[in-house]
Amino acid sequence: MTTHAGQSPELWAFVASNLLTFLVGAGLSAVAYRAYRRERARALLLAAGGFACLTLGTVVEATYELLLNPGSHAVGRELFLLRTVEGVTIAVGLALLVLSVRWM
Repeated sequence: MTTHAGQSPELWAFVASNLLTFLVGAGLSAVAYRAYRRERARALLLAAGGFACLTLGTVVEATYELLLNPGSHAVGRELFLLRTVEGVTIAVGLALLVLSVRWM
């Protein structure tokens, strides 16, 4: 089933879930950064960076597919590179969160 514009409901679900992820992640990053500015605790700055990296890592594929490469899908080596960038960004975010918890 497709909509009148030729876009599938699955595409809209993909866009909506990534937009929700971005909004929640950006909100968490902003709250942690404001807490850092108020308390000047380095752990809170690391937490803000960790949430920002996690958010970026989860929306990198959607950004690439919808904005940088519209109309075609990543395949082969391009897909592996995209997933690698996504995985490394998420790993950095998780590492920053671990450091922030350790320094609290």
